[in-house]
Amino acid sequence: MIRISNTQLFMLIVVFQVGSTTLFAIGIAAGRDAWLVIMMAAIIGFFLLWVFTEIPKQYPGKNFSDILNDVLGKKLALVMLFFYALYFYSQASHNFYEFGRLIKITSLPLTPIILIWYLFIFSVLYILFLGIEVLARTCEILLPYLFIFLVSIYIFAAFSGHFDLEALQPILGEGIRPVLDELLHVVGFPFGEMVVFLTFWHFVDKHQMLRKTAFLAVGTSTVLLTISLIVMISVLGAELTAQSEIPLLETILTINIAEIITNLDSIAVFIMFIGGFYKTALHFYGFVIMVTWMNNKIKLKWVMLIFGLFLPVVAHFRFPSFAYQRWNGVINATYSIPLFAFLPVLILLIILVKKRKKAS
Repeated sequence: MIRISNTQLFMLIVVFQVGSTTLFAIGIAAGRDAWLVIMMAAIIGFFLLWVFTEIPKQYPGKNFSDILNDVLGKKLALVMLFFYALYFYSQASHNFYEFGRLIKITSLPLTPIILIWYLFIFSVLYILFLGIEVLARTCEILLPYLFIFLVSIYIFAAFSGHFDLEALQPILGEGIRPVLDELLHVVGFPFGEMVVFLTFWHFVDKHQMLRKTAFLAVGTSTVLLTISLIVMISVLGAELTAQSEIPLLETILTINIAEIITNLDSIAVFIMFIGGFYKTALHFYGFVIMVTWMNNKIKLKWVMLIFGLFLPVVAHFRFPSFAYQRWNGVINATYSIPLFAFLPVLILLIILVKKRKKAS
């Protein structure tokens, strides 16, 4: 049976949340208070995570499809699986497009974008064909480097001469309204995206440690995201951070310590690759599993191959520009609320009501 360790789960969650998210200043519409948006969104995110981990706790050892069949019946379960499959494929295409564009902008400006996309999808498919255990093991290898690079950027930026914490003041200078206006977007991205792990909980080896592992991972990623925003705003200022296409890259380019530690933009490229790879891979694998649950006669590898090779075409026609893709991501975070918030809460309530009726 397919199994991943709790350590591997921790690493998959951290890289899933931190990966590409640190490249952008999420919540920056709230200006210098964007870091407060992260912290407030994390509180709601922890509640959602409690819901996501309580559902498998009520049905230990069962996968999400079996749980839905028991709670809602086969017909309603099929409808739910269909909507989640669409959502995961949509998120996969969103992250896939973003990765290709970022690599083209930063590293391969003369390479046709379609070639970058197909090289990327071949890499994703190769790993997923080997299974989620291999995906988790690669994460064990790469996450420590990602962590070291991020922490190094924060330290170098702090000593680069451009770092000024006064750029964060006054806190709530414009009031609480800008923070609240951005809250839902940040809850959706990245905290709401954790709903995809409902597809993977049954793979975890020590199920009794699942919630503790998930909360520790999301807590770690929240700290890293908050520090990342504080560093970007302190170095670039709130206005320039909001205007930058890739604010983390702009922050890295300002680093120059004694003319020795400089030109660290390759670190940003590494973060782009790691973040784009795992976010796309996990969303796409979630979609594939949902499709096979909808019809268990369909072979998982055929679904991977067909829809994987079709992903560059979807990305090309869905997003006419990078600006549109960024705007679409903000809109999707709001319109996806029923899928990552309302439905999981509703499912859990039905489970608890059914359990209480059985007990009585």
